[in-house]
Amino acid sequence: MDAFTLLRYSITPLLQDPHIFKSSMKFYAFVTVLAAIVASALGQTIELGSPQNGDVLTIGKNFTVQVVQPDSLASVIQIGIALSIDNCNNGVCPQPTEQLGNVLYAGPWTPTGHAQGGFYQNFTFQLDQYSTTGPAVFTLSHFCLLGAGPVPFTEFRNASVTIQS
Repeated sequence: MDAFTLLRYSITPLLQDPHIFKSSMKFYAFVTVLAAIVASALGQTIELGSPQNGDVLTIGKNFTVQVVQPDSLASVIQIGIALSIDNCNNGVCPQPTEQLGNVLYAGPWTPTGHAQGGFYQNFTFQLDQYSTTGPAVFTLSHFCLLGAGPVPFTEFRNASVTIQS
């Protein structure tokens, strides 16, 4: 028996029983909607242009944070971002879902188009004299509403950095 015949015999009973057919169609509809939401969310991800992993931030000197919005076809309503830095203790950095550390900025962001780099916004900061030196994690937290629904969406981007005096 070839694969086509086997498939036909296995699907035929499902199509003949209206209860199974309705349940199957509901399941497929659910999976389709879920896939659309996930695709929409992935299409809206935000990027941390700088700092990047391995960067060194010096206390008392300015550093630039670049928040990038990649091109996307999905509908998005921007709510805001938070930019924060937190020290890593004994080589363990805190998870942003549990602790952000020192919040440098929390508020709206308005990325603008640039000929050489798409849509982004730069923020300039300076770590104060009380900052702890050593390994740290810089976190970009992003909150927006996605799609026509819309659906709330939160995401984080991190960069492992070193703070020096």
